[in-house]
Amino acid sequence: MKYPCLDLDPAIYAWNARASGEDPSFDKLSIYASGSGDDELTDLEIEDFRRDFENIVCPFMEKYPDALPKSQGGKFDALIVECVYRFFSEILPVEALSDLAFWRWLSIVSSRGYFWEFLLWRFPNKVQINWGIAPPADAREVYFLRAWLRGHLMYDPDLEDPLEYAKKGGGDVWRSHILRQEFGRDREFVKAFLDYLEAKKLSSDELRKKLIPALRAWTALGSFAHLTYQECATLIENLHNEGL
Repeated sequence: MKYPCLDLDPAIYAWNARASGEDPSFDKLSIYASGSGDDELTDLEIEDFRRDFENIVCPFMEKYPDALPKSQGGKFDALIVECVYRFFSEILPVEALSDLAFWRWLSIVSSRGYFWEFLLWRFPNKVQINWGIAPPADAREVYFLRAWLRGHLMYDPDLEDPLEYAKKGGGDVWRSHILRQEFGRDREFVKAFLDYLEAKKLSSDELRKKLIPALRAWTALGSFAHLTYQECATLIENLHNEGL
């Protein structure tokens, strides 16, 4: 399937237009199609996604009209992960869903700016990277791409809920302490890491200043891809205890 894409400069123009209360001019967007095949993803298909999406989002927006409280972020983002992953993984291949230009289009242009408005509610500080205003090297920082990536990395058909681990952990944990780290590429290690955080209830400082540096130092020298879940869990606990 072909899918719409938006490059960085037109994305910046469109973001600024919407921030000024204007609709971006279609002629200035230079939207182009990537992918292959006769079918093409359009706003018509996105409306199907939007209906499922709104079923999740609307109750939160009604309760918190100005912005989502940080205390609700983990619960909310877990629901978004499942919605994004399940819908888009059924209609687009991995190479399309790894394309930052597609997520820019979705976040800023599609559905008459609905998702731009949603992200403004979710991130009232207006950090543009959440909309895809970023180079490819920072693609994992983009909100919708990150939601899909969590599902893609952690989907496990052997579990009762295949997305159980994709829905664990808050947005800050995923963004800073998993996707930016070398060990974030290994599913069993991430499972053990998320379970450890859930069991130990570590403070932000303890996680950031003790456990993560210890894990980063070890993974820089050691190989973990061959480790089982239990071996990963033991390693994480030992490294944490050594740093106390």
